[in-house]
Amino acid sequence: MSLRHWLVALAIVVGAVGLCLDFEVIAGTTVASAQNPVPRSLGNMLIYYWSFLTNLSNLALILVYLSELVRWRGLTWFRQPVTRAGLAGIIALVMGFYHFMLAPTLHDLPQAIIISNILLHYVTPVLFLVWWVTFSSHGALRVRDLPAMLAPGLSYVAYVLVRGLIAGEYPYTILDPGHLVPGQGAQGYIGVAIGVGILVALVAIFDLLLIGIDGLIARRTKPA
Repeated sequence: MSLRHWLVALAIVVGAVGLCLDFEVIAGTTVASAQNPVPRSLGNMLIYYWSFLTNLSNLALILVYLSELVRWRGLTWFRQPVTRAGLAGIIALVMGFYHFMLAPTLHDLPQAIIISNILLHYVTPVLFLVWWVTFSSHGALRVRDLPAMLAPGLSYVAYVLVRGLIAGEYPYTILDPGHLVPGQGAQGYIGVAIGVGILVALVAIFDLLLIGIDGLIARRTKPA
């Protein structure tokens, strides 16, 4: 088996293990306990599990890898250069947001979540970025592709806000209009818009960098 296939296999296993560990803990919310007096229904738990960008983006990475191994028509979207580069930008956001914003606030977590966080927020992003640079096809990206690269992330924000209106819960405080800002009260939708705008701008800058890297790799590997 080639190095390319070894990397794909490793990345799939790492992502699957991380997702399973996270699922194991979140599935526990369907059982009543002192810490969880109101258990979730199975359907509610599944929707809650898939409301986290970390889980959705890591599932998407696994589907990208599978699209390399099998020729299923349903995976066509995951073979597109714009899709893969856009997911590279999203998974970089997942890693950066977790490291700088979430990790410093997390304490006394279950061992399964600690391992899952390492796998899904550090290992899988690095593996995907290495795979994208080394083995993904290059030369097709253009600056005009930037909106399409940002579209999945913006769709996720819309999904979370709509679900939040219905369910009254948000996976991240930055997306929660009811989140209390010390000394200022609830951040409201203006606060959400500001926070999302900053993140979108950062991802857009990173995506433009990826477009530049894509062109550079294509030029260097082009036969003389």
